[in-house]
Amino acid sequence: MRRLILLFAIFSVTLLAETITLDATLLNFDDLLQLLEIHSRVFDVTPPSTGTVGSMRYLEYNGHVLANVEDLYILDNNKLPSPGVPVETLKLFGVDYIQTGDGVKIITCRVNSIEEIGKTVVVNFEGEKNFDVEQTQNSVRIIAKDWLLFRGVVKMPEEVLYEKENVRIERTAESDGQFRILLSAESVGKYVVKPFGERVDPYEKDVVFLVGYGDGRIIVRSFSKDLNGLDLPAYSESLKLARKIANELGYKLEECPVYDIPVGVIGMIVLLKGKDEMPVFLNTVERLMAE
Repeated sequence: MRRLILLFAIFSVTLLAETITLDATLLNFDDLLQLLEIHSRVFDVTPPSTGTVGSMRYLEYNGHVLANVEDLYILDNNKLPSPGVPVETLKLFGVDYIQTGDGVKIITCRVNSIEEIGKTVVVNFEGEKNFDVEQTQNSVRIIAKDWLLFRGVVKMPEEVLYEKENVRIERTAESDGQFRILLSAESVGKYVVKPFGERVDPYEKDVVFLVGYGDGRIIVRSFSKDLNGLDLPAYSESLKLARKIANELGYKLEECPVYDIPVGVIGMIVLLKGKDEMPVFLNTVERLMAE
């Protein structure tokens, strides 16, 4: 792991992986500028701009301006009482931090939300991915692996941000600013037949058949590239089973982005040609599911 230690007259910055630590609470101009440059890279925002007016240097970041000449510091046209910038000023520049026994920890991760969308847990965050996903014996947990902000509240390392019981991790995917976890139920059942149009539980552990009447067609929810492969296991199993049933009954097989079957649930829509075909369909399903 690369370790970068920057030593200055007033304070030092230690950048250790995702952690930035200050060992003092008063910053000089160069210290602050370097810290703001790191902060802008971590959160992918516009870096601080700098300039000079005669012998005075200035920087601008997050709508605030700091000017400096020798021991004089002026923040937004107000003279600072100390020959440096107090660490509390970081809040004005949009830099979040927490003071601990080890120094001032700069927060480099903001988790804005954790929400369940069907069987998928979606984590929206900014900055570094300073959280981990753990599979315990009875649950799935998301925990902070370093100091971070969760919905605007500071969370300490090892603090639990989210927990769901009686599920396991099926698959994970990550894109810029978003982490997704596809969950599945711990136990595996057989199958359930429901009328077309009835709601399906996103955590349904059984294979679902939504049955209606039509032209003799079986419809499987199509694979979505937007989900980064989260729906691939359920899609593959659904398609394999649907193909067998369609061949047995002489039905058409179709894939389309239907939303009656939640993401991650194995199942399909079956449009029987008539009520008299229901017994044949049920016998076929029973036999194929027993294989």
